[in-house]
Amino acid sequence: MTATLVTCITTVSAITLSEDFSLSDLLENFKELGNVLDSWLPKNCVLRALFCGATTIVGLKLAPIILRKTSFIKNVETQSRYFHRSTTLPDLLKIKSDLLKELKEDSLTLPLNDDGKLVLLEINAGGGTNISYYPNGCVYIATDYWEDAKEHLEQNFKEEVEEPRITLDRFLLTIPERLISVPDSTVSAVICFHSLCSSSNVNLALLEVLRVLKPGGKMYFMEHVVTSKKFSGFWFMQLNFSLQMSMWDCHFRDFKTHIENAGFSKVNIAETMISFKGVRIPGPMKSLAPHIYGYAVK
Repeated sequence: MTATLVTCITTVSAITLSEDFSLSDLLENFKELGNVLDSWLPKNCVLRALFCGATTIVGLKLAPIILRKTSFIKNVETQSRYFHRSTTLPDLLKIKSDLLKELKEDSLTLPLNDDGKLVLLEINAGGGTNISYYPNGCVYIATDYWEDAKEHLEQNFKEEVEEPRITLDRFLLTIPERLISVPDSTVSAVICFHSLCSSSNVNLALLEVLRVLKPGGKMYFMEHVVTSKKFSGFWFMQLNFSLQMSMWDCHFRDFKTHIENAGFSKVNIAETMISFKGVRIPGPMKSLAPHIYGYAVK
């Protein structure tokens, strides 16, 4: 066995990569690189072990970024986009249904535009999976930073053979904190489902919502949040997956505090934990279970 191994190593070492460079030269270069790296490491065994451990952890954390063009990582990105815009999880569907049912009931008291119509602005609308919940006759403005969203949204409206129930006023390719093309005090209600997590400046995004809302207008929201139980198992899970989720514009933040301090005249917030039981979903996305939902009035 030993003789066979020696023969194999000798054979591999003799392989020529080019006329002036063989595999044995490559192995020798790696050995020299190893010696250089070893000289940089601390001599203390404990420090060396800590350094190697930390390097391994950083390497594992960066792996998804390095491999983000692979089919596996792209699949996680697709599932993350689906979760944030059109999830079918029973717990989230129940919350969304209840909030938008409340929107329909509120449509009789919410401020209207000069034509007497309800104006709805949905942030990160995706393909418009929520439009079936909206009141008849309303004017709809959709925003998203995902470029393909416009095509999917317009296709949804084209599929309505009869007169559309609601009017698609426009689609804005923009991020939550840049609603500059929407005039001040022109929107009756803002729908903000899993949208604030994509914002690089949550406070600015909420100020934009307040700016475009009419006095008495409402923001209906549903957001995943950072867990309030620090140093719990779930807290460490979110800490572990925070870098991976940020690759898909999804950040863990205390949105409850942000909304409460944004300057709304009234805020109604409930907290819950979403169940992923029986659902096949990538590990990092299971850290999105803690949620808040409710409404805020300008």
